[in-house]
Amino acid sequence: HFVLSLPLPLSPSAHIVLALRLQPLANPVLKYFLWVSFPLVLILFSVTFVQVVSIHAIGSGIPEMKTVLRGIYLTDYLTIRTFIAKTIALVAAVGSSLPIGKEGPFVHISSIIAHVMSKFVTTINRLYANEAHNNELLAAACAVGVSSNFGAPIGGVLFSIEVTSTYFAVRNYWRGFFGAVCGAFLFRLAAVWFKDEETITALFKTSFRPDFPFDLQELSAFAFIGVVAGLVGVAFVWFHKQYVHARRKLRNYTRLLEKHVFIYPVIVTILFTSLTFPLGVGKFMAGELTQHAAINHLFSNVTWSTLPPPHEAFQDLPEDSEEYQIVRQWGQPNIFVTLLLFSALRFLFTAIAVSLPIPSGVFFPVFVLGAALGRLVGEAMATAFPNGVNGSIVSPGGYAVVGAAALAGSVTHTISTSVIVFELTGQITHILPVMIAVLISNAISSALQPSIYDSIILLKQLSYLPDLKPNKYYNLYATDIMQMDLTYVSYRSTYGELQTLLRTTHHPSYPLVDAPDSRILIGSVSRHNLAALLEDHLRGLYKHAQQIRGTHDADEIDGRSGRNTPDKAADVMKKRISSVPHSLAKIFGSSDKPDFPEVDDRMEWSSDQEGPKQALDELKEELLSQTIDFKKSYIDPAPFQLVERTSLYKIHSLFSILCLSHAYVTSIGRLVGVVTLKDLREAIEGKLKPIEERSRSATLIEISSTL
Repeated sequence: HFVLSLPLPLSPSAHIVLALRLQPLANPVLKYFLWVSFPLVLILFSVTFVQVVSIHAIGSGIPEMKTVLRGIYLTDYLTIRTFIAKTIALVAAVGSSLPIGKEGPFVHISSIIAHVMSKFVTTINRLYANEAHNNELLAAACAVGVSSNFGAPIGGVLFSIEVTSTYFAVRNYWRGFFGAVCGAFLFRLAAVWFKDEETITALFKTSFRPDFPFDLQELSAFAFIGVVAGLVGVAFVWFHKQYVHARRKLRNYTRLLEKHVFIYPVIVTILFTSLTFPLGVGKFMAGELTQHAAINHLFSNVTWSTLPPPHEAFQDLPEDSEEYQIVRQWGQPNIFVTLLLFSALRFLFTAIAVSLPIPSGVFFPVFVLGAALGRLVGEAMATAFPNGVNGSIVSPGGYAVVGAAALAGSVTHTISTSVIVFELTGQITHILPVMIAVLISNAISSALQPSIYDSIILLKQLSYLPDLKPNKYYNLYATDIMQMDLTYVSYRSTYGELQTLLRTTHHPSYPLVDAPDSRILIGSVSRHNLAALLEDHLRGLYKHAQQIRGTHDADEIDGRSGRNTPDKAADVMKKRISSVPHSLAKIFGSSDKPDFPEVDDRMEWSSDQEGPKQALDELKEELLSQTIDFKKSYIDPAPFQLVERTSLYKIHSLFSILCLSHAYVTSIGRLVGVVTLKDLREAIEGKLKPIEERSRSATLIEISSTL
């Protein structure tokens, strides 16, 4: 994280120096052009890099990780290729000064590292080759991603658990905390090594009074912040959802936006940088400040409302003082108008920016927005009570801390933001106000809207499992929601039927039964193992065919096949060269090739080889007609099973705790159906399909026709 963070402070600094400080007497039009061009170049680079390398690097990463930890496999999401795209594009995107965060992307990045390490360890010791062990590593990686980003190990672990897990195994606690502490320690230690800090300290240091930070009567104001944060969080999630829907509708009607992916990011970047241009309207909304600098100002223990107006401050205060910088950034026209405009701009463009096709997080921009709203309430309290409440001077910076935690918790539906804010500031003086505000904001937002991560899951149509709520559809059982139209393999299946199965279906695993008529469930076989069985069985046939075709190719290149020898030789070489991209794709973790052998594709013959072709066809038919030998494949002897009268409530609990994607339904050992995550979700949401659409009797499905 520290290595990636090194260029991030340089980008905003270079942006300001290039546009405002390099030529102080330059034409304002030139300054505006430089102000807009710098972030525009970075955003265009980020968009281009993601589109070229891996589009799976787009977005936060937390919604997808929540789906992965639920047991759903997302293709190419945890590959080296996506890692490269995410890291490089993230640096450019965050350096552009758009209101985006890097917490979610770092969760994704750390998860990729854990997944790659897990695959490496698996090659050494097959004992770790199971999904449960991989999920435990991914859960710990999510904690490391958050903690290394903030230097907050305790809050990082708790936050990762809240946003990615419904049920959490306590045995994974030490893994998460161990990794989080190591990540946070190295992150802050690296800051000392590179002379950014004198010692290991908090990321945003505050200096509130430890003896009497607030009066008890101020708790009502802190509770009010919780109410405001809850409503603003609900409005933010709603606005983001409506904006994405509206943009999709617009894209359907506007072919230009659909074909040219760069137009939309360019429009958003130009609009945001134009509004924040410090020599324009940006001076009324602290447009020159980065998110990090804005937090330092908002958490300041200085009461802004007591500072002199700008024309006096510029004469009386030294330029390097904190008060001077606060007045310069927030004093025009006055602090209340500036805070309102700043909050409105961040609210609007945070929701817009996280929808761009770039790596982006939502936590820190919302954290900044909450700090601004809290500061606004705090300055209002300081103005209303200039002598303090019962003699206790009002500290607006404490209100900013409360607002930041409350709004971040409201948008993400987490309580751990209160712990994160204590670790960020290094002070625990406002623990009671923070907890009160976070609990109130969470109660309001949870009742009215899903979290921003669940909302993104719905928008992306990822597989998820909603929470149970009182509903008439809950009086259901496994037999009411299961799919009866089954595809399965049996001990009597042939290799030809297996080849047809792999070509026509794309399930990750298949139930294994003893026979098509009795359908006694024996176990489960993964698609990968079935493909390996077929490949191994036909390997001799392939070698024989390739030997014949290799001789024929050599004859073509040597000119023995007649006319147009150069063209035919080029065709042969093209076929061989075409395998290079496939090999590179396998190295980077993605491939468009099917995961089972295409026998017919390997049987391309010329007209003068009908004899060998006919002999090989007969051999192929003989091999494909043989019964599958399952002794050479790994069979899961205990796939998860349900009985027909298992209640919907119990099914939901089992799917949640065990992270199941499907479960077979049996009746006295006989396979009668399967319940998938999609079926369970539709039942909970009251969208269960009529039984006529689900209950095409499995007894009518012959193994030869379905396979």
